[in-house]
Amino acid sequence: MIAPIVLLTDFGLADPYVGQMKGALLRLAPAAPVVDLCHEVRQHCILQAGFLLEASRPHFPDDSIFLAVVDPGVGSGRSILLARQGRQLFLAPDNGLLSFLHGQDASWWSADMDTATASRTFHGRDVFAPLVARLALGADPSSLGRSIDPAEVVRLEQAWAEAGDGCLDCAVLHVDRFGNCLLNLRIEAMPARGRTWMLDDGRTVSRVTTYADLAPGQVGLLAGSQGVMELAVNGGSCSDLLGLFPGRTFRMTCPEQLP
Repeated sequence: MIAPIVLLTDFGLADPYVGQMKGALLRLAPAAPVVDLCHEVRQHCILQAGFLLEASRPHFPDDSIFLAVVDPGVGSGRSILLARQGRQLFLAPDNGLLSFLHGQDASWWSADMDTATASRTFHGRDVFAPLVARLALGADPSSLGRSIDPAEVVRLEQAWAEAGDGCLDCAVLHVDRFGNCLLNLRIEAMPARGRTWMLDDGRTVSRVTTYADLAPGQVGLLAGSQGVMELAVNGGSCSDLLGLFPGRTFRMTCPEQLP
């Protein structure tokens, strides 16, 4: 069976860009299943894209090929990365999007780019799609470029939040369509103590298990389905209420844990 192709972009759905990229894939590898992971990544937000890819890949078959195009440097001298971790393949700009693969025994290649007839502003359709189509049809990654050392790869120095002295310095990785704010705080790193936390603006946040545990309009902190803690409001948008968006940083303190 031909390998499935999984798409992640910041293109949105108001323009023809996603459709044109899928058209190129259909033309070059018509038997390859194409899955839309997400096309509503915040414009140019590499951190958010990398997190969504990391959180999603375990739910796909081992032979999946992930094409991630969040590419503010399109048309520049930035290179294109191809990585393999286990049997899954990842193709993305070399801008830090694949940072989560560092330290995971991944193999890396710098893919050759055929830009002779490519638009300088749309490598997703004209460069990335043909490369992914070749992979889906069975091309070995080594045939698409030169092997590189992981040290050559651009890496985002994303720090996962850790508790210390009753404080959590957090960043928003993603805001879903319900307004829930997914944080750079892994569930397993959340302190067991502390049922009440306080935001920078003095607002109180309650540690809960489900959305239904919150009163209408109340802000809660809970373990979400994507492997990280999230801030949520029952019946409302936490993002709108608190003015949070991907990349935004803030601090939470727990009076119970302060020295």
